[in-house]
Amino acid sequence: MNNKNVRASGNISYEMRKEKYRSPSGILMQSRTVVEKKDFVSTGVLTYAEGDILEIEIAEYKAFKLGESVKLTVYSPGGIYPFESTVVAIDHGALMVINPPQNRNLFAEKRESPRVNVSQSGKITSITKPFRIKQPLESQVELLVQNISVIGVGFKVLDMIDIPKLAKVDVSLDLGFELACSVEIVRTEPLEVGCFYGAKYIDLPADKMNPLRAFVLKHQVMNHYSVKREEEEKRLTEK
Repeated sequence: MNNKNVRASGNISYEMRKEKYRSPSGILMQSRTVVEKKDFVSTGVLTYAEGDILEIEIAEYKAFKLGESVKLTVYSPGGIYPFESTVVAIDHGALMVINPPQNRNLFAEKRESPRVNVSQSGKITSITKPFRIKQPLESQVELLVQNISVIGVGFKVLDMIDIPKLAKVDVSLDLGFELACSVEIVRTEPLEVGCFYGAKYIDLPADKMNPLRAFVLKHQVMNHYSVKREEEEKRLTEK
């Protein structure tokens, strides 16, 4: 997939119709899905739902454009689910569209906040250990972001530094934009060199949420199609 085609549209539509949803089990994968835009309708199959995105495998994918508003109607065994969305990625034989926030609890198979694997730099500027006062560092400690979501981040620190669970850490992450925020350490894992830390955001600036969500969405799309490519190549070599 060409990375230049992977982006979050600035005109994302989260509108949803007010029909009564009847399915106790929610929307299921492999459900027939109608994708409609002005003067054009096509039918595909829902094959992926995670966090902010849905994938529909559809033969007439070339008829759609990035950033285009569409109406989806999912025909699941328990009911019919129509909603408005936006095309955010196009691949051979498939469209990826935004999964509206109020739509996510309808899915029987879902992961609310997927973490995406990345390789980004950052710094630790202060540490507050449990029941201690904040300790600004004499010099900033370098970190490597290895995975990230809209609710937390996993990073590696090579320096020998003591950061226990429940510590509050001020970090500055380079995600193509600066994300300065506070996190709480919820997991520590010693490595041969350094330590891996899993953390959740506890003080995320409101104006950074949309850039963070767009960053995660872009990498989620790229990672998903990278995995699909690898699986396709593996199947071809096994034949």
